Amino acid sequence: METSSSPKRTFRTVVGILLLVIAGILGFIGIVLAVNRPPSGKAIAATLTALPSPTPTFTSTPTPVPTLAGVSDALLVCQREAGRAMDARNMVGAVNISEDHLFLMKWVSLDWQVDALDDALAGVIMGFDVALEVWKKGCAVYDRVQIEVYDRRGERQAHQFSVHAQMDDLLNWRAGELNDTDLIARLKVAQVE
Repeated sequence: METSSSPKRTFRTVVGILLLVIAGILGFIGIVLAVNRPPSGKAIAATLTALPSPTPTFTSTPTPVPTLAGVSDALLVCQREAGRAMDARNMVGAVNISEDHLFLMKWVSLDWQVDALDDALAGVIMGFDVALEVWKKGCAVYDRVQIEVYDRRGERQAHQFSVHAQMDDLLNWRAGELNDTDLIARLKVAQVE
């Protein structure tokens, strides 16, 4: 009978050792997780309240409001309106209205590939509509519109070309005094070298 209990003891010993090893590994993982766990919201709040509060210092000269060089508050408001108009049309890009009376839109075509004006004409027309909408909302501070067309191909954006228009031509076009063909003929397209 002793021979049969020896394998049982060996089996129990092996199982016991395996259980101890597993318990040790789980305990080690628990310790690593506990040490690397981000602080809770209560711990962050306690740390912030424990920090000394800054003592305000008063100077005799007021600090000027930060502004962008060459950009007035009115132009910034107009740029915000242009951003809203682009968003309403699901356009991706940015607008800068500068003191030299230029409405510059950088438009990224995400939906289709653009290599020439014909490919991008729908997006360029939407860009012109953005410029006209902002103009009609009281931002009549530019007389030229430039749309830089970017094509999103894979992970990069390629600047394909720029389209230049005079604001007078766009106003006449939307008023029906200039047809689509005549407007396109007046556009200046500059290819990127």
